Amino acid sequence: SIHGRARLARAAWEGLCCPASSAGATGCLLTASCSPMAAGDGDESGGQGFFGCAYCHEAFPEKHQLEVHQHMTHDGLPFSAVPAPMPERERELLHKAPTDAISKGMPMSEVNRHCTPEDCWVAIDGKVYDLTEFMDRHPGGPSTILSWAGKEASKIFNDIHKGIDVKQYLRPEASLGDVGVDENLMSDSFWHTLREARIEEIKEEVRQLSASDAHPGSWSSSNQASTLADVLRERNLDLDLRTRLQALETQKRVALDVEDYSQAQKVKAQVDSLLAQARVQLAPQEKADGGIPLSEVARHNKPHDCWIALQGKVYDLTDHLLHHPEQRKAILAWAGRDATPMWDRIPGRFPSKSWMDYFMRPEALMGEVGTEPHVDPKLEQIKQLQAELRRLEGPSEDDIKAAKEAVVGVRMASEASKLSEEFRFPRLQEITSGRELPFFTRAEVAKHRGPPAGPAGTEPYIIVHNKVYDLTPLLQKHPGGDEVLLSRAGTDATKDFELFEHSEKARIKRDQEMLVGQLVPAEHTDWAAEAVMSNTAGGGEGASSELVRYLRYKAADAVMACIAMYAYWSYKKSKPLSRLTYSRGLRHLHFIMAIGIFGAVGSAQAAARSEGLAKKRYLAIHKQTGVAMLLALVMRAYLRLRSGIPPRFPGHPAVQFVETQSLRAFYALLLVLPATGMASEYFLKWAPGEDATGRQGDDERNAARAKDAISLHVRVGKLFQYVWLPFHLGYTTLYHYSRGRGVVRKVSPFI
Repeated sequence: SIHGRARLARAAWEGLCCPASSAGATGCLLTASCSPMAAGDGDESGGQGFFGCAYCHEAFPEKHQLEVHQHMTHDGLPFSAVPAPMPERERELLHKAPTDAISKGMPMSEVNRHCTPEDCWVAIDGKVYDLTEFMDRHPGGPSTILSWAGKEASKIFNDIHKGIDVKQYLRPEASLGDVGVDENLMSDSFWHTLREARIEEIKEEVRQLSASDAHPGSWSSSNQASTLADVLRERNLDLDLRTRLQALETQKRVALDVEDYSQAQKVKAQVDSLLAQARVQLAPQEKADGGIPLSEVARHNKPHDCWIALQGKVYDLTDHLLHHPEQRKAILAWAGRDATPMWDRIPGRFPSKSWMDYFMRPEALMGEVGTEPHVDPKLEQIKQLQAELRRLEGPSEDDIKAAKEAVVGVRMASEASKLSEEFRFPRLQEITSGRELPFFTRAEVAKHRGPPAGPAGTEPYIIVHNKVYDLTPLLQKHPGGDEVLLSRAGTDATKDFELFEHSEKARIKRDQEMLVGQLVPAEHTDWAAEAVMSNTAGGGEGASSELVRYLRYKAADAVMACIAMYAYWSYKKSKPLSRLTYSRGLRHLHFIMAIGIFGAVGSAQAAARSEGLAKKRYLAIHKQTGVAMLLALVMRAYLRLRSGIPPRFPGHPAVQFVETQSLRAFYALLLVLPATGMASEYFLKWAPGEDATGRQGDDERNAARAKDAISLHVRVGKLFQYVWLPFHLGYTTLYHYSRGRGVVRKVSPFI
């Protein structure tokens, strides 16, 4: 009972155990051998089947519950029980929703947990509804409801369905209670403490009931899930089977979104076949004599499997829904239910006599409505406990995390604009034309984070331009390394992909080798529209900030001021220099090269610590300074040939040798760095591939060469940054400065 369960939970939290009583009752409060309704099997008419308290009017279905009651209420008195009938409150609460065992209301944090397709709760106008069963027959498609799973949807519901009571479309058990708990009784955190305690209590109750069952076969029958959603909620379900079932459910929801009920029927057949192969059987319906019980009709409540009871008869209207779309909303409102109360309310519309005479085919009649089959009370109690357990446990933490991380973009205009990938690279449409790509939700992709050799269902997937790709073929081949790829596994990597401006050849190879599916249409993001919005907003992250824009303008002013000052000082120091020293032009070039070197190193460091558009900008600066350094190196050779040769500093021959080799290494590094960067760019974007040469394997060779080039670029860059710069600028400068030699004056243009 509710009162007994509350006392059990309270005693468990306080760490109370049943003490030894005068009657010899010992043991933990959750380990009693007595089963509910032990005496008389719980006769609701008042049989003496309950344990009554000898000191007050309380009665309990189990002995250990009475022990806890007397220990807490009549402490110090010996245990004493008397036979008692079922209390009135038990008869009233026997068939109520099991969640009332905790509280009439629930916190919004509990609603937030139920955010998956197999467990979809929504709060509307202060009430909580389980829309898992209703989702598939929603006239607007299941994806609309799923986008609000675990959320407060009152505003969107009332804006679309003004004046409509949602309860008229739902089964009674879909209404779960009110949103919020009485803060005078408990907090949100304590509500979850109650929930966890109740979960443990249910498991113990189920264990005791199954242990006391005299018919093991009937127990295994009660332990079977009755719906596919219940199967997917099972924690011990095989991971590969769960992944395949969820993938098929995604295909079904996409078909229902576009009202393609024929495709939904095909998917249902695939689900049934997969369950049969895995030997997973849904709980069979008990047979009844003389007709079809309403409990069996309730199992057929989908647009692609629609039974309705009417005037004592059962009809299969699945085929009618396929061919008469104008009637769908009225019929689906009563799918799996008895529509007799609405008979002839609106003549000419379903359900009415004139509608039946005009539309109903004889083959749609399946039989008479039969009486409900006899159900073993103990098995029914086990089923109710299992349903309550699934409801309280909710989705797994991994499923909740995946659903919350799958941030769905706003679906905008569907036509391809000039900024979309399909418009910019029309050959991509040729690759996907005619292919039936399976659909994925963002939550499903979020579970695919690797490792590459992990179990099925965890392969590293990414989303690029609303398509789903398997990263496995690209591993060990990507020029940027595997770490970059795996760090984005399970996410939408469109922005990162576009940062590096991949060529059409790379995109074609991507679709040929890695494409495994596409996002469900309801979760598409219009990247072309986002690009337009980004450009309109100023083209960057933080562009909306007035402070950022102000600093950018001031930074530009500072750069212009430095250039003007440089030109002024150059003009003031325009006197020709001696032929025995560097020319003034060479000195200017040395000074600019020094600025460029630190700019290239600084932009590389900044790009490594940035994301998004900022990273793209820093990489562009890095590339530009690299090309500029290569041009400066050529110009330096030209000016060096036209310049005087300054005398060497006097010093030890070893020091002179080290300084000379350091300068040579410097120029070699300046040559290798831009050359390797440009080589990587060439092999990625412009090198002729299989399409141009006709030789198989050219694309892979180009990708391997690009990877080798960028790998060499990174290693040389680290050598330049962490070895040459500290040594040359530190050791040689300090050595000459310690001997009073003006190293700066040797290269400065301002003398």
